[in-house]
Amino acid sequence: MDVTKRYRTVAWATGVVGSAALKRIIAHPQLDLVGVKVYSDDKAGRDAGELVGLPPTGVVTTMDVDEILALRPDCIVYSPMPWDTAEMARILRGGTHIVTPCPFWFPFIQDPETTALLTEACRDGGTNLHASGTNPGGIAERFPLTFSGWCNRIDRITMTEYGDCRDYGSVGVIRELMNLGKTPEEAMNNPIKEALTSFWYEPIEMIAEGLGSEIVDYAQHHDFILAAEPIETAVGTIEAGTIGLNHYRHVGRTREGTEIVQEQVWFMDDLSMGRLESRMDIPRASGWRIHVEGDVELVVDVEVAPDLTQPEKTAQGMSTVGFHCVNAVPDVCDAPDPGIKTYLDLPMTTGRIGTHRTRR
Repeated sequence: MDVTKRYRTVAWATGVVGSAALKRIIAHPQLDLVGVKVYSDDKAGRDAGELVGLPPTGVVTTMDVDEILALRPDCIVYSPMPWDTAEMARILRGGTHIVTPCPFWFPFIQDPETTALLTEACRDGGTNLHASGTNPGGIAERFPLTFSGWCNRIDRITMTEYGDCRDYGSVGVIRELMNLGKTPEEAMNNPIKEALTSFWYEPIEMIAEGLGSEIVDYAQHHDFILAAEPIETAVGTIEAGTIGLNHYRHVGRTREGTEIVQEQVWFMDDLSMGRLESRMDIPRASGWRIHVEGDVELVVDVEVAPDLTQPEKTAQGMSTVGFHCVNAVPDVCDAPDPGIKTYLDLPMTTGRIGTHRTRR
């Protein structure tokens, strides 16, 4: 890798994750921020640094897509909610790489139609698309695969996310994706439920691919606990009788019999769960646990520093998504053979604090 090479980069969307990505683009020693795409009048026309509490950058935000594309950036860190696959295809076809936290981590099996659209756009533009983040995007697949290298027989790999979500301010994620604050009936009839299931099957299938196998059987389980009283959160009141804890469990079984499990426990209370109708026994308020079972059994816990406040933990957890995406930009731009790139196709993504490289 040429650590002195520079990459013209755009931050596309400046929500919670997009703002973290913007901060990282400004700080990254190999990236030059050339544009910022925003979605509201109050953010448009402002200096990018001002938008995220940093010194002025000289880059002014815009809502104009054509203005952004005319900059001819090397890469766009694309993080709007919702995303637009036609827009992504346009960007790729025009010769700009994309790194995104949007769900294209391993789309080849779950969404072959969109895979074909984006792959064709990459080939037309000579570009790459890479989905990154934290979970999925790292914890869900890269870390389990890393620890599988310590093993011989593997019976089961489980990745569990625990999330106290009271301070997470994204209404779309909390109330639509996570179903928190919905009635049980609304949750069971949520049209995004099927899409969410396919999202979690993607890291399961990537792990199987990394192990040299494939998934032959799938199962999913969804249960929840209702709020016993109103709970005030960053996205408004979670009313009594609506979902205060949501528990998803998606399972894939490989041809050889290994189970790969993706599990999420998202809730709107502290660990006592005294404001919920019942309690689920879990080991932490926020964080992740990777459990590998076989003739070697490993439990790996990952969490932000325990002495932080819960809002600080939430903010740092969300920032990791944007930071991880941006740190992947140089490798995605330089990857050969245009197309959709997964962790199985790229070098290890690391942080970058300088441009030194030892002669060897």
